[in-house]
Amino acid sequence: MSRDDCAVPSARPTILVVDDLPENIHGLLEALKDDYSILVATDGPKAVELAQGPTPPDLVLLDVKMPGMDGYEVCKWLKSSPKTCNIPILFVTIVDASGEKIRGFSLGAADFITKPFDIDEVRARVKTHLELGRLRKVLEGRVERLNEYKHAADVSNIVSRTDPQGVITYVNDAFVETYGYSREELIGKTHRVIADPSTPPGLIRELWSTILSGAIWRGTFCNLSKSGEEVYVNNTIVPILNADGSIREFISTSVNVTYLIKQEELIRQQTTDALTGLPNRVKLMQDLGKASSRAMLGMINIDQFKAINDFYGLCNGDKVLLEIGARLQKMTAGRASAYRIGGDLFALFSEKQGDAAGFESLIATILNQLESVAVDCGDDKINIRVTAGICFGRDNAYTHAALALERARIERRDYLVYTDQMEIKSHYKDNIRWSQKIRRALTDGRIVPFFQPIVDNVSGQVCKHEALMRMIDEDGEVIAPTFLRAAKLSRQYAALTKAIFEQAVAILDKCSGEVAINLTVEDILDSNTVAFIDQKLSQPGVGPRIVLEITETEGIENYEEIRLFVDRMKTYGCKFAIDDFGSGYSNFVHLLRLKIDYLKIDGSIIMSIIDDPDSETIAQVIVDAARRLGMRTVAEYVGSADIQLKAKQLGFDFSQGYYLGKPLPKPLSAPDAD
Repeated sequence: MSRDDCAVPSARPTILVVDDLPENIHGLLEALKDDYSILVATDGPKAVELAQGPTPPDLVLLDVKMPGMDGYEVCKWLKSSPKTCNIPILFVTIVDASGEKIRGFSLGAADFITKPFDIDEVRARVKTHLELGRLRKVLEGRVERLNEYKHAADVSNIVSRTDPQGVITYVNDAFVETYGYSREELIGKTHRVIADPSTPPGLIRELWSTILSGAIWRGTFCNLSKSGEEVYVNNTIVPILNADGSIREFISTSVNVTYLIKQEELIRQQTTDALTGLPNRVKLMQDLGKASSRAMLGMINIDQFKAINDFYGLCNGDKVLLEIGARLQKMTAGRASAYRIGGDLFALFSEKQGDAAGFESLIATILNQLESVAVDCGDDKINIRVTAGICFGRDNAYTHAALALERARIERRDYLVYTDQMEIKSHYKDNIRWSQKIRRALTDGRIVPFFQPIVDNVSGQVCKHEALMRMIDEDGEVIAPTFLRAAKLSRQYAALTKAIFEQAVAILDKCSGEVAINLTVEDILDSNTVAFIDQKLSQPGVGPRIVLEITETEGIENYEEIRLFVDRMKTYGCKFAIDDFGSGYSNFVHLLRLKIDYLKIDGSIIMSIIDDPDSETIAQVIVDAARRLGMRTVAEYVGSADIQLKAKQLGFDFSQGYYLGKPLPKPLSAPDAD
């Protein structure tokens, strides 16, 4: 057994699960307990204690958001300790923002798993990173033993002797074993029998020129074994002279360094971008880790690179990346090192003596030159635009440069230099804050429907309600759904939809008429949400009293999926409305095929029907067309008596708006709580 084989663990790997929520811990335990030994910590200090124990874990699944010592602090602590610095850390978090991932990776995290997690994905990622960790240990062990292998090779040299014309007269056992030829196949031949045809002729001429002059030649080159395998040798050829100074023979001693060469190539590949040949993100992080306080880092991004791939094709997209990489190397020669750190993102790093203004000027010049000369892709000449972010100093250099780059893109600037005053993290913090608020509100039952009345324009009576999502904040404030984007980013949106749907269905027996519930395309494309809606609508008496509202622009681009969903839910007797009709691509043919029951006319049209003749005309056309097609119409955003009067004159079947009734915690027809 080789020493490297000893790196394969004989016992089950140990995983440390760190989370303050029992349900998350339980989910991970159920997913992993059959294959791994599990340690559990419910806070940061306990996690550090277990990791520093007599048997450190092989991998850590670490929650980001914990009271007290959060996941980032735990990660930073573990990576700073020699005992735990090489343990792979996978963050398990509800946050899916690029800035938070950048922060995690800059601290040394290996990967992110986003909650709610998929069990199969968790198993796959854990297995992958455990294997990568094992291979890294093997690789480190091999690199540490490079000198040992070299010494072992020195005491088992490959030896051959030739006459002055290069004809082989002797080979040792190591020669025979290395190249796979018998002595009979070698004696009387020249070394051409093992020569690699791709060896540069200049190297051969140099070798013969040296040894024929009586000097010793040393060099490394590649030969081929009998089976065609490459054999890299570190070769020394010594001329043996006669008494008169003439050459009697040559003795060649070689060390087989094939393993070392390929090992070095493997290490190089780990830190080199395969496409451009530039150092990659791994190498940049290594260099930043060793950087001095004079470190200067610039990140350069190709704007709208996806559009280049889509329009010109992936092949030309790769040509652009290759050309940009080559230009950066040329333009920064001697002044900075160029890296490709992923996708369309490059970096320039320097520790050269000089002021910050010089580095900033270099970046500005490079940006100008990259944009001024089109990339030649044969038949196509592709012009690019680039944006850069710059930071000075080694502390959090990667994160700061990335944040400056993002701010430059937002502000449409060529580049920006990171400063402590930048508020670029604000929207990340805002997303995290809302994500936490949503999670607490869901747990506490503070995501609730408010019911806005819808009036029958013939009878003038409230005939139905729309259930509108609201969050009741911890201080009692009622918050409109401005938090939906954060909910989608944190994978909590489906839970919000289910909470509103369940409460709206539960109140049906306390009010009369229909209740309308809003759905988005995300809901309709989510199989779990659809199954939940299916189950609710199948309850006795529920389906015929529910109206499902779909925003017009949501459904058009996913027509077939929407149609299948509508057909399925119609079997329960529910009705469908298209919300905000007139705000997008108003296609009556689609609506007929979907068998839509109600059209809710976009509020921007309704609010203008008094003062804008065009809006009045559009509204009239939609009402008339809908009536002919058997659809009923709802005027939204009715904010005054004049608008309501006009809506009735135009023939709207129903009206809805603050003039007729604000959203309330329960339907108008619901009985009092007592």
